[in-house]
This record gives sequence, C-alpha cells and structure tokens, in this order.
Amino acid sequence: MDQSMEMLWSRPLHVRSSPTAVAATSDSLIVAERHSRLVRLDPSSGAPLWEQRVEDCWGTAVVAEERCLYLSQTGVLHCFDLCSGRRMWSTPGLRFHHYVSVSGTVVVLGGWRGYHPLMRVDLTDGTCLAGDPTFAPGIALVWPLPLRLKPESGSAADAVLLASTSQPALRLLDTRTGAELGAWPLPAPVHCPDSGNAYRVGDDGRIVFISGRRTVMAFHPASGVEVLWQHERDLPPLPPILSDGTLLLAGASCVTVVDLVNGGRTEVTSLSPGAACAAVAVPGGALFARTDGDLITIDRVGRLRARVRLPAPIDGLFSGGGSLVHTIGKGHLTTLKVSSMQN
Repeated sequence: MDQSMEMLWSRPLHVRSSPTAVAATSDSLIVAERHSRLVRLDPSSGAPLWEQRVEDCWGTAVVAEERCLYLSQTGVLHCFDLCSGRRMWSTPGLRFHHYVSVSGTVVVLGGWRGYHPLMRVDLTDGTCLAGDPTFAPGIALVWPLPLRLKPESGSAADAVLLASTSQPALRLLDTRTGAELGAWPLPAPVHCPDSGNAYRVGDDGRIVFISGRRTVMAFHPASGVEVLWQHERDLPPLPPILSDGTLLLAGASCVTVVDLVNGGRTEVTSLSPGAACAAVAVPGGALFARTDGDLITIDRVGRLRARVRLPAPIDGLFSGGGSLVHTIGKGHLTTLKVSSMQN
C-alpha cells in the first residue's frame, strides 16, 4: 500500500458542530465553533483569518464567490465579506429552513423535511424576493443544487435542481423568476441523507445521484437522465463519485469500483466495522470515511492506496480542491493532504 495521505493540522472546536456548519473552497475554510463563533481559517495551516459572532454552531455555512453565508439554527441568515469578515447584512425569521443554496445573485432556502416551502433571498442585501407558486412545492426536498445553464443561444440562466424525497422526478427551476425550465421522471425518488447533499458533479459535468436504493443515475440539462449502474445491494444515502468513466460507490461493507467504459468491477472489502459516512473525489480516485475514524483512499482501478485512522469519529468530509480534504467529527476539524494516485 502506497502512503499517499498525511495529516496537516487539527483544530479543536470546543463543541460538536454540525457538518453543515462547514464550507470549504480551494482558498478558504469556514467553520462554526465555540457555540457562537464563525471563523475563517487558512486551509493549509489552520491559522485563523477572522471570526464573527453568530447565534450557534449548528447551522449551515456556504461560500458564494466573495461572500460567506451562515444560516443559524435559530433562523438568522448572515452574510459576511469573505476576505475581511465584515458583516454585510442579517435577515432573521428563517428557523427550520436549513438548506442554503446560492445560484447567481439569489439565495434559495427551505424544503428541509417539508417544514417550509422554498423561498428566495437577494444575495445583495438579504431582502426576501416575491415567490412564484411553482417555486414552492411545499414538500420535503433534497438539498437544491445550484446550476449555471449555458444555452447555445441567448443569455445564461441561474437555476437549481430540485427533487422531492417522495416523488420520482427531477425539476429544474430558474432562480430569478421561479419558472420551471424542465422536468424529468425517475424510476424512484432521489436517495438522500437527512441533512446532506445527494448530488455530486462528475468530472465530465454530469450530475450523479442514487434513485431508490440501488439505481445510480446521471443528469445533464442538455441530455436529461440516464441509468449508469444497477447495484444488487442497497446503497447508503451518499452521492456516488464519477471520475474518468469510473464509478466509485460507498457501501455498508465494501467500496465498489465500476469501470463504465470497459465493464470491469472491483470490490474493496478491507474496511473497518464503522458505517460508511462520507466520500470525496481526490486526484486519481476517492477518499472514503467510516464513522469510527477510518479513512482510506482508493484509486480508479480499485486499489487501496492509503489508510489513516483518526482518533475521533467522523461526521463529514469536505474537499478543499486539489490535494486538501477537511474532516469534522466530535469537536475537531482536521485537514489531510492526499497525494495524487494517477500512477
């Protein structure tokens, strides 16, 4: 086994923050900690860059270009300047909306467990936008995925991909107007975690997800939906990874690697007793996490390339772009460097 994973730093959060209270990009890392602080950290060193006071550390954090959004569990949506940490605006009265998706200049909230229908907020100043009935189905939804549509002619459109947890269909909605841009039937509803993403964008631009419990599907606005793989066992509600024509699927007792081009299949069974809890794409393959703290990297031909065991249980993984991966669990935020597995 090649050693291609190392721990760079770890930071105590002084409380078990929610995995949704973390947002990572290639040059920024946001986390809510110490019950009432939102901090920006340097991804490579963990050094704090700024902090702001918020109501709690169990909300939802999102990075949208030069802004950072945080929706606290008590229902206040904050917007901060990503560079300086300056508070730009705050909008209260949004308890139990939970999901936060930014598409263009519109923030989309609501749909979690069906407590509140979708609503839109202006990213510029935090004001609520007039809604369209077609934009607010009033049912439990999968976390909406922002998309930037690029038609062959005409202006580009900012949209979100929607799916109900009980109805077998995908819907694409224009976030600026609330108008429906398209709908596609599915064999079964999208399989999703209660407070996590169900979709993952593959390296070829297709969006992959699980329909029902065993059908791996892909969606692209230009081509619609297609079945990529039919599994013989139930899959956990984790988005599949599609990389260079290869599917990497987390399972309860193994990781399955499927070559969609040549038809090969490999199962990695040397896993810890913990349950599958998260996965992220890394250069040349994927990193899989188990709830007991076990982390493994698997390349696109199904070889286990590295293994690290963290001292605390794992609640979530977050790609920092390139070789960095952040993990949160039991009051600690830890950053790993994963070397390329191209060879």
